[in-house]
Amino acid sequence: MKKNKKYIAIPLLLATSTCLAFTDGEFDDSDEFGDFYSDAEFISIATGTKTSLNKAPAIASVITASDLKKRGVRNLVEALSMIPGLNVSRNSQIMSPKFNFRGITSTFSPQTLLMIDGTPLKSIVRGDNHITWGRFPIHSIERIEIIRGPGSALYGADAFAGVINVITKGPEHTKNNSGGISAGSFNRRNAWFNSSLDHNNFEASLNVEYSKADGHKNTIQQDAQFGLDVLANQQAGLAPVSLAPGPVNLGYELLDVFVKLKHNSFRVNLGIQERKNLGTGQGVTEALDPIGKFGGHKYILDVLHETPEFQSGWKLKSKISYYRSAQEVEQDLHIFPSGTFFGTFPDGLIGNPEWQEDNTTVNFKLENNKLNNHSISIGIGYSQADLFEVTERKNFFPDLSPRPNGVEDVSDTDEIFIPEASRNSRYIFAQDIWQLAPDWELTTGLRWDQYSDIGSTINPRLALVWSSSLNSTTKLLYGRAFRAPAFAELLVTNNPVSLGNPNLSPEIIDTYELGYSIKPNVSTTLNFNIFYYHIEDLITFVPDQSISTATAQNVGERDGYGIELESIISLSKSVHFNANYSFVKAKDNVLKSDVGDYPEHQFNAILDWNAWNNFDVNTTIRFVGDRGRSINDSRNDLDGFIDLSINMNFAIPEHKIDFSIGVKNLLDDDIFEPSNSPNSTSSTANIPFDLPQAGIAFHIELLKVF
Repeated sequence: MKKNKKYIAIPLLLATSTCLAFTDGEFDDSDEFGDFYSDAEFISIATGTKTSLNKAPAIASVITASDLKKRGVRNLVEALSMIPGLNVSRNSQIMSPKFNFRGITSTFSPQTLLMIDGTPLKSIVRGDNHITWGRFPIHSIERIEIIRGPGSALYGADAFAGVINVITKGPEHTKNNSGGISAGSFNRRNAWFNSSLDHNNFEASLNVEYSKADGHKNTIQQDAQFGLDVLANQQAGLAPVSLAPGPVNLGYELLDVFVKLKHNSFRVNLGIQERKNLGTGQGVTEALDPIGKFGGHKYILDVLHETPEFQSGWKLKSKISYYRSAQEVEQDLHIFPSGTFFGTFPDGLIGNPEWQEDNTTVNFKLENNKLNNHSISIGIGYSQADLFEVTERKNFFPDLSPRPNGVEDVSDTDEIFIPEASRNSRYIFAQDIWQLAPDWELTTGLRWDQYSDIGSTINPRLALVWSSSLNSTTKLLYGRAFRAPAFAELLVTNNPVSLGNPNLSPEIIDTYELGYSIKPNVSTTLNFNIFYYHIEDLITFVPDQSISTATAQNVGERDGYGIELESIISLSKSVHFNANYSFVKAKDNVLKSDVGDYPEHQFNAILDWNAWNNFDVNTTIRFVGDRGRSINDSRNDLDGFIDLSINMNFAIPEHKIDFSIGVKNLLDDDIFEPSNSPNSTSSTANIPFDLPQAGIAFHIELLKVF
């Protein structure tokens, strides 16, 4: 009955939101322009310059700091989970977040580009955001801009399925010093401080946040060691050594520091993210490991300069970015538990891979917004990425036999899991925004990238935007994007499971979109999007003949299509309602089957109610539908779930204090994310009952402005 109630609730909520969309609201005409041009309705990442959201040549969304506060959002994962067409899941190693757009999903979700203040945070090892990245606190965030669809014509590699740009608070956003503390379930503690300085054309801001938690302790019923235990019992009568049933290991300790400096035409952004005591989740090979701990860091430095206008409106923008990150092992990672492999590893199978990597990018862009009906951008850039200080300590040989001396350092030997490497790329891009007529705007863009190790790629974009009236806009969009193979897909030669292939080509996607937005009245916005994409040269690990390994190959091909509906409604000056629904269907054309591991249906609703002047109540409901399985996975579809959350904010203006209290997953629904499907050498999944997520959780927060 519980599951049936979910499917009854969703159509009712959709019908309610549609009916509410055509109410008249309670605003008079004086509110109209404030509603049309609020901060939430502008976006920068669609074109590289600030553009009205409804006219931007992309399907885009914006989340503001105000949204985060009202909803009681605790981290970036929670913020993004309410975006239409975006499914936030968990990866198969340590349950770190994956951001999957429109059914485009894989083990580490490398097809989504995540940026902080315009600087990509991709790891060149796996193409992900680092499994040690963990959670991203939100009190340093001013806004989040999201593009659903390709972005390689502007941002190059990895802007494949979508782009997420986290914009941190700068001097223009932090006019007063403030600080706060919060606490919640799972022994979660959090503290932050925001400050700014403005003196003689010099502006600065400082945002510091510290978080620590034990994480929920929900149970994994069966893990990867279970199958080995069955075999050991059948062949030698040995007792099981699996730690399942047992809790996941999700503790963390985070420190985030963001500094922004501004003086005349120069701007400097500095970001420091330190990660400690990160648990192994369900284990790095889906075998429970309550002992292992990861650590890591990310350092980001941007220097930007913009010249005054010269030569009839031309401006030159320059940016130098440096990004460095690391994966560290603080306590031995137990790939399999003590006594594994028929007792040949009494201390467990231990492997500790570590590395550092950095990326330096130099970019120059010429812009002119004053040409006759044209806004033109032309740019060049160069990027250098290095994987260095690769180290590894382990107690096994490549054939998985035990090392006689236990854990040994195999760094700088042929046994290292991946060699040190580097790649450089150069690129040229151009964009023209052409005002064809008062109501018609055509955006064309093209980017050429040349890589030192995989060759070149060209990615175009076309966007025709028709403003049929002040209240409605139609968009016809096309874009091509690519993903460069990660080093783990290119270079790994010493792994008992997966091998790299230096002859890989980039993954390619072509996406076609039709978007329509209308404001039937001043208090209502309705958005409708339909999309289709085709992916070629998808990188897949293909089983090798006669041996147990699988090698990376460009053999994947996928098609996907779907719709996204959204209604944003002001029922009155004190009540605001936002609802969105997404449907997507993704097919694997090689296997002739559904891709699996993504929800075809998603529904989100947000109700903001200003009960009285200083008291606000926010209710969110997130419905994620059933997730199908891939063709080689015989398990039943993974059930969907409903996540209902409530947050209440109370302000005491005379003391400049805000207090909030909230609850997540109020219904305490059983929420699971899909575990890995069976691999090429197994008929069953390592974790057959999927990955348990947090149940009901409470939090309180106190904010003080100084």
